[in-house]
Amino acid sequence: MILDRARLARILEVKIPSGVDAIRGVAYDSRSVKPGFAFVAVPGFKRDGAEFVPEALKRGASLVVAEREVPGAPVAVVPDSRSALAALAAAVFGEPSRKLDVYGVTGTNGKTTTSYALHAILAAAVGPEACGLITTAGTTYGGEFQSAVRTTPEAVEVQSTLARMLEQGVRQVVMEVSSHGIALKRVAGIRFCGALFTNLSRDHLDLHGSMEEYYRTKRELFRWSEGPKIVGVEDAWGRRLAGEIAGVKTFGTAEEADYRIMRARPARRGTIFTLRYAAGELEIETPLLGPYNVLNVAGAAAFALELGVGTETVGGALLSMPQVPGRFERVSADGGAEVIVDYAHTEVGLEAVLKVARGMAESRGGRVICVFGAAGERDGAKRPLMGRVASRLVERSIITTDDAYSEDPAKIAREVAAGADPTRSEIVLDRREAIRRALEVAEPSDVVVVAGKGHERVQHLPQGDIPFHDASVIRELLEES
Repeated sequence: MILDRARLARILEVKIPSGVDAIRGVAYDSRSVKPGFAFVAVPGFKRDGAEFVPEALKRGASLVVAEREVPGAPVAVVPDSRSALAALAAAVFGEPSRKLDVYGVTGTNGKTTTSYALHAILAAAVGPEACGLITTAGTTYGGEFQSAVRTTPEAVEVQSTLARMLEQGVRQVVMEVSSHGIALKRVAGIRFCGALFTNLSRDHLDLHGSMEEYYRTKRELFRWSEGPKIVGVEDAWGRRLAGEIAGVKTFGTAEEADYRIMRARPARRGTIFTLRYAAGELEIETPLLGPYNVLNVAGAAAFALELGVGTETVGGALLSMPQVPGRFERVSADGGAEVIVDYAHTEVGLEAVLKVARGMAESRGGRVICVFGAAGERDGAKRPLMGRVASRLVERSIITTDDAYSEDPAKIAREVAAGADPTRSEIVLDRREAIRRALEVAEPSDVVVVAGKGHERVQHLPQGDIPFHDASVIRELLEES
């Protein structure tokens, strides 16, 4: 959509430089600029977008939006370039969320699985062609799947994706909303018709600085949202959120939860539990394993029931919901060790996954072997905590490299190992070799968990990015053996 000078002035609420009559698009990456675009110079964590203004102008940008003047460029100076980017992106793509029902799922752990479960229910209720899904694992609509770069894409990608969904007949969208997406204004301007909170534990403190600020960021989604507000109350943060936001309905195992989880137990195909709520009880069977997945599925079911989806539809969709990529993904169990890939990258997430693996191993009379690491350029305090969790729940820890980014992988591994039992852990920095080591020492009765990267297909290392997908590497190594 072309935005003329008058509309630009209304959106940005600042003076538009003379000679700028309209823009035909918006970009924050100078390489994506086309003639007639506005280039928004966003100050980054490592580099200032203003450095790329000359390239943007060379590619045909007719307007630069920045937080300061840039000599020789037609600049609209704004107080917050990220807010400006979000507002321009929404306008350029025709405010698609105004014509869609967008449901946001946030929290520390379980967002992706909860989003997949809710999408499965809605697809069963209104048809898969009318539902879209935006998650850490990727974007799904119109029968197509596209891998994601980050949990919540930048505002331009979010708005363009919503616009394409709308064009293809999508009417309901489940969107995983990260704290980065909220804090960095990637989802600003989206009309949310409901919000769901899973839980909160230590993560992303490199961005937020404290758990309090992390919580407040998550809470913003509930301040924006219309429609159902569903909150998990298994932790104190969820209980606090339920007390601070009006109109919230809760789910969890607590007796006072509006949607109370009861009688959870293993089933032949996964897990069965009962969800008790005001209208009665609903027995739910899911192929997913573990208490944490019961919570994820219960949250999705509660949200759908609040939307008015029928109980038969909810139950049927959850019974047949697909495998969530990289979430307790069973890669191999053909006559050998059970091999699991999971995205768990915090001590809380790792503990939840390893407890399920522990139960599987005990039923097989075997051990748990875990391959894991910690990300670089992130909250370093969680590294020894992850080592400690693994040593408590597994017989053998192989500490390796996750996404190190610019940090020294050996340094990160040593910090993880500082919390681990040295008699039952070792460091193998090369992730492929670490996985090979785990498969070599595993007995047929064992359970091997490869944690940290899940669905991701790229490993970020100091020397640059390399292709790496845990499940694919496992399959390759098993074929070699």
